[in-house]
Amino acid sequence: MEQTPIPSFDTWTSIFLIVSSLGFFLSFILSSHKTGRKNNLPVILLILGFSLILIQYVFFWTNYESIYPYVYCFDSSWYLAFGPLLYSYITKFYSKSIRISWGHFFPAIFSFVINGYYLIKSDGFQNLQEHKGEFFFHLLWSLRSPWLIATSLLIYLIISKDFIALFKTEKKSQYELLRKKWTHFLFILFLIFIVSYISYYTLVRFSFFNAHWDYAISFSMAISIYGIGYMVYREPSIFNGELLANLFLDKEKQSELTEVTKNEFYNQLLGYIETKKPYLNNELRMVHLADNVGIPSHLLSKLINEKAKMNFNQFINEYRLIEAKKLLLENPNVSIKTIYFDVGFNNKATFNTAFKNKYNCTPSEYKRKNAKVEFH
Repeated sequence: MEQTPIPSFDTWTSIFLIVSSLGFFLSFILSSHKTGRKNNLPVILLILGFSLILIQYVFFWTNYESIYPYVYCFDSSWYLAFGPLLYSYITKFYSKSIRISWGHFFPAIFSFVINGYYLIKSDGFQNLQEHKGEFFFHLLWSLRSPWLIATSLLIYLIISKDFIALFKTEKKSQYELLRKKWTHFLFILFLIFIVSYISYYTLVRFSFFNAHWDYAISFSMAISIYGIGYMVYREPSIFNGELLANLFLDKEKQSELTEVTKNEFYNQLLGYIETKKPYLNNELRMVHLADNVGIPSHLLSKLINEKAKMNFNQFINEYRLIEAKKLLLENPNVSIKTIYFDVGFNNKATFNTAFKNKYNCTPSEYKRKNAKVEFH
């Protein structure tokens, strides 16, 4: 009588358990970035789903499958969600106003529901074979087909590339060129993931396939998924900051931007400031502004110095002072403390000094002067 292998961990399975833990940690870190959480949600879910799948792999390799059967079957649901998650991320990346239909997630949601149904009905997947003749059981195993999942992944890779093609223009800006290189890198990582997935279900049919092949394929899948997550972590607002510029923008070209490109970046900056008013945020920093306008912070600093003839703090304070002057005129009964805090200053002394340097009087004097004019 064949004995059931005793569940146990070895060096490799222990490493994979750590790798899956890193995935959970990475998804948590991405979730903690308030400014990028909404945009990065598809990648957060992608990493979280893969980390759960990786734990399932570990349980399979260590023979804990028989002890914890309820962790199984949901891997197919996550795989069906990965394609739509990539597509959702790409659409947000190119246009935050575009939202994909929930219908893209219907197969994954339906798979989750059926798996949940049999999780309860089969006592945690322990008595699953007792339901073989049922219609929903056959539907469950149809949705678990690796070739259906592979087809879904490839289709969404293709339609994501087609979506990007809609944004092609004859005259490419520096921003668009960087964005193109980043999405190309993103697609390579996701393609590695797809190839790894297909490789497993192809090679497993051959006699030479063993646990080491399985480990290698799983490692390549982990590297591609976590690679995407790490890049997004370094770019919390989806394509901003210094990392991409350091990776994709030639160092010599960084210091030799054309005047047209500089004007384009500067107009992009002014447009964002005038519409979104980021200067009202008391905690605004150079890196925050760079994240939101899609210009690396070191280039943004250089651009402000050259175009506005002032440093970052002076540049931002100019907008704050204009806003403060407006509030002093429109709301004479509001305290100066409330006004300077509402426009982005953190203390009265800095506000008073900056206001006096610009308008040749203190905020209190300006307030009194205009109160007298209004009275007369």
